[in-house]
Amino acid sequence: MEVQELQFGHRRVCLYRLVQGSAPLVYSIDYHENGQLLLDACRQVECSGFNLVTISGLRWNQELSPWPVETVVSRDDNFSGEAGQWLPLLTGEVVPRVEALLDAPPVYRVLAGYSLAGLFAVWAAHQCDLFTRILSASGSMWYPGWLEYARAHEPAVPLQGVYLSVGDKESTSRNAVLQTVGERTRALADLMAERGVNVKFELNPGNHFKNPPLRVAKGIRFLLS
Repeated sequence: MEVQELQFGHRRVCLYRLVQGSAPLVYSIDYHENGQLLLDACRQVECSGFNLVTISGLRWNQELSPWPVETVVSRDDNFSGEAGQWLPLLTGEVVPRVEALLDAPPVYRVLAGYSLAGLFAVWAAHQCDLFTRILSASGSMWYPGWLEYARAHEPAVPLQGVYLSVGDKESTSRNAVLQTVGERTRALADLMAERGVNVKFELNPGNHFKNPPLRVAKGIRFLLS
């Protein structure tokens, strides 16, 4: 396995080349660089061949939130709605530079994210046509206005697959907004199915913080199948 690292300002991008020639390419956004943990989890669930790009170091609440909202989780939230600034950098700079390092174009691209990055992945599918398979593990579907936005807007390109998951204890939060994450994730899955998308909804055991790499790996396995 060959690993190459790129830097885009404060953002760290690592390319894990696992397969020679043309193969699916998974872009995974996470809070910390966790490529090896994710690959270990992918081996555990027996994912088929792919190459992996990890993206970390983002200003999490700012660059992954689609529009500004008031405090939801804590007084330090700062959901400033800068996803519209980060996405053009991802599609216009990160993707071309990463894929220039490959010896063949990808068969298709998966955009994967955990928590707020999972929301960003689904939102991005409504803004650009680069990613045809979308993974949101324990995604922040509670985000104010998101489900309403999804119902009012079609994805930018017909999606070949969408994977959505949530932990079975995530809706037991004391926070009234976070309590909606389970029902809103299911509602988004139903919406995607109504639109003819091959979608899978999965309920995982545990709270929001239980084994994120495994939850993402399960989504990768589904989208590669």
